[in-house]
Amino acid sequence: MSRLTELLTPRLPEGFAVPEPLDRAWSWMEQQGWVADRPNGYFVTPYAGTRQLGAVFSAQESLDGWFEPGDPGFDQLVPIAQISGDGGTGAVWIDGDQVRFVALGSDGDTYLLADSPVDFLRLIAVGYHEISSWDLGEEPEDEDAVEAHAAFRAWVEAELDTDVPSLWPAADPDPFEEWVGRMQAERQG
Repeated sequence: MSRLTELLTPRLPEGFAVPEPLDRAWSWMEQQGWVADRPNGYFVTPYAGTRQLGAVFSAQESLDGWFEPGDPGFDQLVPIAQISGDGGTGAVWIDGDQVRFVALGSDGDTYLLADSPVDFLRLIAVGYHEISSWDLGEEPEDEDAVEAHAAFRAWVEAELDTDVPSLWPAADPDPFEEWVGRMQAERQG
């Protein structure tokens, strides 16, 4: 088990565990030494160095500003990553029996990232510098970020027996955006 999974486990909803492919990926990142263990938290990245060139995984992420404990939907989301420099959060969405991955953007945008743990890792391996709604469906623009993810991309393809595309499509229609709207309406109504 990865150290990140150990740190995240106490914060998980009852009956939910970190999906195995995600834990394997975090273990691999930790074995590469792509971690930062600081007073403000433990961070894992799918690339080397201290410059943010993509997602930064941690157990300290929160749903502040989106959902509070007791709100409808709060127990269906597990924040796991910073996905953009402006505060966008990547989270696991427990959608009934399905584990999906979603984004809660800093500007109030919500969007589905992937329908499975393997697809989420494929998306991360594409090499987007930031995973924002306007980047999905486009080729990554930051060549340094794409190159920084090369070893992780190779690991995803080999270990998960899958391919990593050159771009990741946006969900259309977006079920997460609809779900967040329903949860916010329940909270207010």
